[in-house]
Formats: sequence, structure tokens, C-alpha cells
Amino acid sequence: MSEREVTKDDCSEGRARVESELLGGVLDLDREANRLAVMGEPTRFVVLYLLAKDGQVRSGELADQLDRRQNDLYHHLNTLEDAGLVGKFRDGSSRVYELSPLAEQFVPSVFDSIGDRAETV
Repeated sequence: MSEREVTKDDCSEGRARVESELLGGVLDLDREANRLAVMGEPTRFVVLYLLAKDGQVRSGELADQLDRRQNDLYHHLNTLEDAGLVGKFRDGSSRVYELSPLAEQFVPSVFDSIGDRAETV
């Protein structure tokens, strides 16, 4: 193994520290890391920003704002839903998306921090 290759055993002390100190032994590290990875994809990042700023948004409106077909957007919306970041409900024939209660706790502050950083550059 080269110096750059890291095995799971090499990370066990650090992982244990994160699981204990940050996640309190209650939250799952892989699930939390996956949530961040899901957020980091550019289309999903934009969707989350729009939902954080606009609240409830119909899928057609999201598709228009992203210049995409609704069917192309559903993969991203489903991925966000699977990660626990968005919820959806029906209003007549429309699907309406919003941040999940979990995402409402931290997603807006992520965007606020990014906006603050952009102002200082």
C-alpha cells in the first residue's frame, strides 16, 4: 500500500471521534456524509437553494427555473427526498416540494454562510 492509500482501519480512531463527539453516538456517519454529498451536486444544490428561499415550490416551477424538463428533474428530487432533505405533497395535479424539517434546521444556514463568504470576497 502506498502512503496515499488509506484503509478503513487507518481511519478508525478519527471515525470513532467523529461518531462520538460530533454525532453523539446517535447519528450515522455514512448517512450524514451521504447527505452532504447529495447536497454538493450542482443541480440539487440549486434546488435546495430555491426551496430554502422560496419555501414550497411546484415541480413545474422548479423545472422552469432550472431550464429542465420535469421528468429530468425528478431523479434529483427523488435523491434529495431519499436523503431526507426534501418532502413533497400533491396539490391537485401538481407535486409541490419543500425542505424537510431536518433540512430546515441547517440548509438555510449553509446558504447564509456561503452568501456571507461571497460578500467578503
